Amino acid sequence: MNKERLLKIMNEMVSVEIAAVTEYQQHAYISDDPHLIDLLEDFSIDEMEHIEWCSREVVRLGGLPTVKPMEIKECAHESKAFLERDIEIESLAISRLKEFIKIAEEEGDNRIKKLLEEILADEETHHDKLKSMLNPPTSFKEKLNENMDIGAGLILTGLFWLSLWLFPFYSAFVSDSRWAHNFAYPLILITIGIAYKGKKMSSDLFAMISAFMIIPTETGMISGMLSTEISIVLLAAVIILIVVEKSRKQELLFFQHRWRRWLKKHLITFAFLFLLHMPFIYWFTRVMFGEPAEVNLPPEPPSDPTHWGTALYNILVMPFGLIGMAERLRGRLRRKIYFSKLGYWWSLMIIITGIAVLGIASGAWMIFGIPMVLAIIILIISIIAFKN
Repeated sequence: MNKERLLKIMNEMVSVEIAAVTEYQQHAYISDDPHLIDLLEDFSIDEMEHIEWCSREVVRLGGLPTVKPMEIKECAHESKAFLERDIEIESLAISRLKEFIKIAEEEGDNRIKKLLEEILADEETHHDKLKSMLNPPTSFKEKLNENMDIGAGLILTGLFWLSLWLFPFYSAFVSDSRWAHNFAYPLILITIGIAYKGKKMSSDLFAMISAFMIIPTETGMISGMLSTEISIVLLAAVIILIVVEKSRKQELLFFQHRWRRWLKKHLITFAFLFLLHMPFIYWFTRVMFGEPAEVNLPPEPPSDPTHWGTALYNILVMPFGLIGMAERLRGRLRRKIYFSKLGYWWSLMIIITGIAVLGIASGAWMIFGIPMVLAIIILIISIIAFKN
């Protein structure tokens, strides 16, 4: 293994990433678009991590990490100019990384090869997002594909769930008000989905609070009616906040502190974490030990065909919540699959299989046929948009 050759490419990576951090930070300072500022700052943090990873490899190989940046260019104070420059930076980085990965493979250093592949995945993600910002989708199919993410999946799942309890299952609620929790849960999903799409810290905070309501509701600590009322208020608050902030150049919850970056990244992560409590409490508390508070929750044994849909949902929502958390923390699966896209397709599977199980268990296809056809139509349109 030629250590000098590996040292050279790793120190070059350090130099490249130092320059990238500098330019991303400058572009974030001069931008007046809050969403773009957050995006560029996120990318800057990614590049800082790359500097650390590569510098540690330089030391491991017996070298001294450089502190000299690659060539830095200044551009005009307009988003088009610096977005074009950022895309150029990422394009050059991608080409360089592909070359360096081959060198690491030739030298038989799988550790460095894997590290460079991880960095390449980040740079390709940056490149794709920047191109989308510079050239936003124009056709209907492009816009639809752009919006096929886990946020849309949450909204669709919530809307289908809510529609079932507003129509065919409403009589069950009328005869037993304990079923009211089935209005709260879909409203919570819709709230998280809207906040995810809105990308504002204030709406993320309310979405996290809404998601937390799953715990006292699922354990029966509060009634489904109270949970539904709180969920409606929080959903309305999220919608109002997004509308208000749409015309603002700076977010309502904007403060200069390191906690801002952490909160911006993790508020929705906590929302997905609270979502995971739904199947956990259902299977490990309600199913195994019986209803903890029958005054607020009716029994839903999975052995009863009537409740197969509930049992299936509480199985499928576990990976759904994990996908949501992984998307916030990593973005891609095996450097190829976007977690956000995966979450969207998973939500369609939850909807379609859930309706199918309800239809099979009840035999009432006259009731469940319409939502099933609608879900399949959405699936077909999504496939067409995705292929394009």
